[in-house]
Parts: sequence; C-alpha cells; structure tokens
Amino acid sequence: MTPLDRIKKSHVDIMRHKKFCAYSGLLACGSVEIDPSVPTACTDGWNVKYGPDFVKSLTDPELRLLVLHEATHKAYRHLVVWKELHEENPRLANIAADHFVNLALVETDAGEGFIKMPEKGIQPEPCFHGMSVKQIYDALKQEDDGDGGDGGDGGDGGDGGDEGGDEGSGVDSHDWKGAASGDPKEAEKHGEEIQRAMRQGEILRKKLQGKGSGSANGVFGELLTPKVDWRKVLRDFVTELCSGRDEASWRKPNRRYLVDDIYMPSMQGVTMQDLLIGFDTSGSCFGGAEMTRFVTEIATIIEQVKPAKVHVAYVDTHVAGFQTFEDGQFAVQNLKPKGGGGTHLPVLFDYCAKNHINPTACVFFTDGYTDWGCAPSFPILWAVSTNIKAPYGTTIRIEV
Repeated sequence: MTPLDRIKKSHVDIMRHKKFCAYSGLLACGSVEIDPSVPTACTDGWNVKYGPDFVKSLTDPELRLLVLHEATHKAYRHLVVWKELHEENPRLANIAADHFVNLALVETDAGEGFIKMPEKGIQPEPCFHGMSVKQIYDALKQEDDGDGGDGGDGGDGGDGGDEGGDEGSGVDSHDWKGAASGDPKEAEKHGEEIQRAMRQGEILRKKLQGKGSGSANGVFGELLTPKVDWRKVLRDFVTELCSGRDEASWRKPNRRYLVDDIYMPSMQGVTMQDLLIGFDTSGSCFGGAEMTRFVTEIATIIEQVKPAKVHVAYVDTHVAGFQTFEDGQFAVQNLKPKGGGGTHLPVLFDYCAKNHINPTACVFFTDGYTDWGCAPSFPILWAVSTNIKAPYGTTIRIEV
C-alpha cells in the first residue's frame, strides 16, 4: 500500500469512528500531498504535505493521530491566530500548539487505542489540561527562562519555508510563512469552509453516537457554539459597562412628593462612562457590509447609552487616527477613518497607556487576521467579521 493509500485509509477509519468522525468534513478541506522533501508532515493551516518515509514508519494508530493532528491545527486556525507568538519565539509557539493538539486528541481517545502518539511526538502533558495555546506558551516560556534558555527559534516550525521549517514537535512542522502569505479574502473563505465542515462533522458524530452524545469531547466543541444574536451581546456589553447609574440627591427634591409636603430626594444620573471603539483599518478588513452593520448598531447604542466620551481609534500597524467625542457629538458622519496597511491591533492598548486613556470598555471591529498580543487592562469585546475567535475578551461574529 502506497503512503497516499495509507492516508486515505486513515481518513476512512476516522470517518467511521463514533467520536473522531466529527473530523470528516475537515479532512476534505485543503489538499493532501506526498512530498519526499518533507521529513515528517507539514501544514500551512489549510493544505497538508506528508513525507513518504515518515508515513511508512508509522503504525495505523500513529498515522491516524498524525492525520487528526493536522486537522486540529486547521480547525483552530493556529497558524493564523497565533502568528504573533511565532514571531516572538518560533520554537515555543510550535511546541505550545502541538501540546494543545496532542492533549486534546488523547483526551478524546480516552484510552481506546484508536490513535497513538509516535515516539517522536510531543507527549501530552496533563498539567496543560484546559489551557489555551497562549497559556501553554506562557508556561513554557517561563520554564525556558528559568532554565536559562535563549528563547531562540530552533526546533519546530522555524520560519516555515516550502516544507514548513524545523520540527520541534517531531510529528510535523508548520508553514507559518505560507499561512501568512495568502490572500486575506481566500483565508476568510477557508475559515468559513472550516466552520461549515466542523458543523457537518458534528451532525455525523451525533448520528453515529445517538441521542445524548454531547459535544465533540473538547476537541473543537467550543468552536461550534450556537449562534447568538450579536446585536444583543453588543448592546448588553456596552450598556452594562458604560451606562451611568442613578443616585439619590437631596439638592433637588423629588417633585412628585412635594404636593403632599413630603421631602424626598430626586434620582440624579451619575456621569456616564467612557467607551473606546477600535476599527481595524488594514487593507484586508476596512469597509464591507459587516462593518456597515456594526457602525449602524454601535451608533444606535451610543445614542441610547450616552457615554461621557466616545474615543474612536483607527488601527493598522499603528494608531493611524484617533478621535474623541463628548456630550453626544458622536455621529457616523463625523468619523474620519485612516490607515490601510498591515495589521497589529495591540498597538492601540500601548497608545492608550501612553496617553492615559482608560476607558470603561472597548469594542473593536476586525476581521481577526491580527496579532492579538496581551489582554488590555479594560474589558474588551471583539466584533469579528470572520469565524476567528479572539484568545481573550468577548468575541461576537458580525453577520449581515
């Protein structure tokens, strides 16, 4: 049996499995190629290449794990979401992503033996249970610094050349450059196809497992949360955090009771809080129907909530423009967007810190193709026009 035939057989085995069949649609996303120049396996987050010699060396359970490993990277969009981690430390970024994937797969297998970790692979660490890639990365970085590591880019993933670079995980490498060099519109289309494939796979899994089958056992169940009314979530977020509150004041008596000679305090509104609105004005994001709907909705909410100040930031790789509106001056026609370059949204948080801007809350519109950085000191809601989920804060999908 050829290496490609073995991979196809693994696909069939996975599609027939009562739990891992949830991956059926994902396996059809992107291309599968046998490439002798690839030492193990390599993915750019959409397509997968397998080294023929490595495939031949694996048992069937090990090969099934390898196939599922690449599909899980695809499901979580690791090479898109965690680009910044890779730029900071390629070795640890790759290892953290592989720890996350391998632990999720082994926990789903639950000792059944359908999959098996190859000896070269990063062995699952129970201590990372429930942690995101970023949290695992931070733990590894702390350990690395404590051991006097240089934090260099040796090991898995490197810069990801044509064959994906080096291989800290043992079982695969990651083509970060390939993932970053694609057309943003094509990447958005891939994200939609991935989401659709996971939903189709989940339907199949429920049919095979029957009623009461629950979610996808933690592999990508959180990525299939039911659709919510993004307008309501947005409205509740802003209203709860930025609305003023009423307090009793004896300076102005309540007129309702004066006719009965009863002196009661009136309720005076306390000053409304500040709201920060961020716009991703990179070339891949700014404009479009989703942004129009978002602006319309946020303008309506601001009119009702009436924050003391509304700060509006236009961000690509830097804060290209910044406006502050007071006393109800915010209006869509007064917005003056600037930018149009690349994307590095966390620069807004540095900008706020340097300029002593401390909003009660922030709402940020983006397509999600950004380096996320660290969470700011204030609550943030990401209004995203794609299926990408931010690693912190609240994420809503803006749908037209």
